[in-house]
Amino acid sequence: MQTPVTDTVRWLATGDEADLLAWLADRSTTGHRHLVPVGAVGRTRTGALVVEVTPPSGTVLTAALDRLGAPTTGVAVTLTLPLLELLVALHAGAVRIGAAAVDDVVVDDAGAVVLCDHPPGAERRTAPAAERGSTTARGTAERGRRPDARSRTGQPGRDPSRAIVFAARTVWDRVDPRDPARVGVTAALEQALDGDGRAARAALEAVRTAAAPRPFRWEPAPADLLFAEPERPRGANGLNRANVLDRAKEWLRDAVEHGIPLGSGRRLPVRRAVVGVVVAVGATAAALFAVGDR
Repeated sequence: MQTPVTDTVRWLATGDEADLLAWLADRSTTGHRHLVPVGAVGRTRTGALVVEVTPPSGTVLTAALDRLGAPTTGVAVTLTLPLLELLVALHAGAVRIGAAAVDDVVVDDAGAVVLCDHPPGAERRTAPAAERGSTTARGTAERGRRPDARSRTGQPGRDPSRAIVFAARTVWDRVDPRDPARVGVTAALEQALDGDGRAARAALEAVRTAAAPRPFRWEPAPADLLFAEPERPRGANGLNRANVLDRAKEWLRDAVEHGIPLGSGRRLPVRRAVVGVVVAVGATAAALFAVGDR
């Protein structure tokens, strides 16, 4: 089942704005490809700070993996390497990341992972509530508290470092268990779950050396509402010409990729067929020239 992420989200400051302003300053200057970007900043009529972020058009990681199936080692590296780079930067204090969970990791329409974290010291609001300057949480409002010594977000169970590691493990758990690289990466991720910066760097190195990143063809799930074109007129024999052409194209593509079917499951490679035709034409031409010379 598709879980799309496309709408603009507004976060309304609650109480002290220090945490939100620090997050905003960091996010506005880093512009990290794999972090949700800031779209606009403003204030309500009552003076409350409002930050608008623009999540990418894409699919939640778990739903995307359901569509991909078992990823190869290279695809797993492509999906998890940026996440672990974020983890290393987070431990080093080079980036600020708000509260996050595994479901906040999105695969955008280009096939890149994006972490849609929740800014600290803010609650999520719909646009009308933010514009009215409402101070009461409604519906799906999500509160953020000042960070303490045990959590970078102050929200139990939404530590971004754990969310990043869990997301990476979710990907590697789908890799073929017979792949020798999976054992080492899984062990490194286990150490990084509650580890320090050294464990994070070790996990990053384990993923980086597992295989070369491999680009993969990612086709976003189709929209829920599909508008079908009117059926084209059929010929006198009742066949749709477009369908006939499509079938011919499919047969030709299959022949090029897998060979010309000969029956009984046997196929003749296109290259051999072309060579045979060229040899036959050449032999026929030579025979005709020989007969003509006589």
